[in-house]
Amino acid sequence: AGDEARPHVVAIDYGAKDNIFRNLVRAGAKVTVVPAKTSLEEVLALKPDGVFLSNGPGDPAATGTYAVPVIQGLLERDIPL
Repeated sequence: AGDEARPHVVAIDYGAKDNIFRNLVRAGAKVTVVPAKTSLEEVLALKPDGVFLSNGPGDPAATGTYAVPVIQGLLERDIPL
């Protein structure tokens, strides 16, 4: 199937191994990987069907400052996570 038929998943990379992203593609998704500090507006501009939040550093507080507002914004818009 072409890209149009595949769900578009924006994967926010908090430090995941590439194999996780390969498995999303293998499962049938079109995947766009963005860096951990990508803003909510930048994620929304990609028009995702869903957002994948990768695993990341051992200390969640390290990403909390920039990750929490983005995740809250996605939840408020009912975008599947």
